Amino acid sequence: MKIPSMSTISDLQKVEKKLVEIDNFKIMLPIKQEFMAAFKRYEPLARDSTLIATAKKCFRAYFFAMVLAFRLPKNGPPPYFAYGTGYHTFRHILEETFKETGEQGISLARGWEAAKDGWPGDPKITGNSYLDKYSHLTLPYLQVSCAVGFNHWKAEKLKGVIEVIAPEQPFEVTLKDGKTSGGTADQLIRWSGEPWCRDFKTTGMSPEWYERSQLDPKDQFYRYAHGVSGLVGEPLKGLLIETLFQHKVTKTHDGKPYIKSFIVSFTPSQLKRWENEQVVFERMLDICREEDIWPACETFCGNCEYHSICKVGTERGMMAKLEQMFTQKHWDFKNIDNSPPGEI
Repeated sequence: MKIPSMSTISDLQKVEKKLVEIDNFKIMLPIKQEFMAAFKRYEPLARDSTLIATAKKCFRAYFFAMVLAFRLPKNGPPPYFAYGTGYHTFRHILEETFKETGEQGISLARGWEAAKDGWPGDPKITGNSYLDKYSHLTLPYLQVSCAVGFNHWKAEKLKGVIEVIAPEQPFEVTLKDGKTSGGTADQLIRWSGEPWCRDFKTTGMSPEWYERSQLDPKDQFYRYAHGVSGLVGEPLKGLLIETLFQHKVTKTHDGKPYIKSFIVSFTPSQLKRWENEQVVFERMLDICREEDIWPACETFCGNCEYHSICKVGTERGMMAKLEQMFTQKHWDFKNIDNSPPGEI
């Protein structure tokens, strides 16, 4: 891989300052546009964890999803996505309504109405072993999950230890290479007077495997710790990851959803190293932009929604299949309704 000179990097940064806006959404102008040149490009100027996580899995998947914006499957999102979105919506409306009215009963009712609004329908048994393992994520199961979340939330309110300062708090800060790092924290809170971020997650993993694989290292949490500290003007004490675990009924599991929370924190030296790594990784993406070559990373092909696209023999055929399978919708982390495919 060709390493760009400092003068080339400087030129790339100058180009990136030229941007266009779509409904207040800022995108990069392409440096070079040869691959699938007929498609418009929507690469976001502000960098968030969803963007970077996609690129770290596969540069070509990043190109399809974030540059060309072919993100939303036309046959609908996988079952776990509607479930996770519904639960996140419930927790958001729960807090917003309580802040407005101070009444828990109204909060529960409004939260559930918002959670089930737009429900795509319960999953159907397809014979696909991967999708069918989520067949239990029905609307009644979501209702039970929201009830679990409500009871957890109510107990927290009674203790009075955690104060929610701002739900769905967006942030943007400038990294040392001049690029913008951003995100939207589910909640900015004070826990015993100290500033924390809280993020809500849903998963079908076991708590042991979840703690091992999903907490640290994780770009999202580094980015939140770095960015929100800049937003509030003082270092975050840490991140509270409140996770709702869901399971099918099996011989060893009753299938009932439950909540377990995890604490993640970083030292100043860890956050400094993370920022340095972001600069290096963005240089790697600069090479892709400069050459308009987006290499496939075959390690992830088996679990990639674009696998069938890459197997097509011609560029024109790949373009036709992208249009057949996906809807173009640019990724905007500040729009909570503009959600990415994948587990929340």
